[in-house]
Amino acid sequence: MNVNGNKAAGSAETVHCMMEAELGAADACAVALQRFEGQPAAKELRRIQQEHREAANELRAYNNSPRSSHAGKTWRLLSRALLALAQRLSAASALRSLNKAEETCFRLYKDAVFEKDVPVECQALIWSTLLPRLEAHRSSLNRLRCDS
Repeated sequence: MNVNGNKAAGSAETVHCMMEAELGAADACAVALQRFEGQPAAKELRRIQQEHREAANELRAYNNSPRSSHAGKTWRLLSRALLALAQRLSAASALRSLNKAEETCFRLYKDAVFEKDVPVECQALIWSTLLPRLEAHRSSLNRLRCDS
């Protein structure tokens, strides 16, 4: 494979991992929503879940690889295992699981904006939209944890 092919593969892998992390965070929101149904926190959790779905869809535009990556599949399996466990635990545990999913997204984004193989447009999306959303989510989750 040529250098450009390796670059494209690296970019696709990175974008796919970010997409999977966003979907995992949306799943974590679904678990938290079960714990907070009928409470004021549910509205905030629904908004966060929707924003994670939107982020995954926005990232799809930069995912040039039609096949799933091993790392992405691994993250998704781990996420589902954690969510299954969180379903048996308290509301506080569900929020902690969601917070871990948010942290994973944050770390992936921070790494991606400095990777040369990630498209500049995708990096701009991360800086202008996705990272600020995650910061807002983290603030909301801190407030929810304090309230619960």
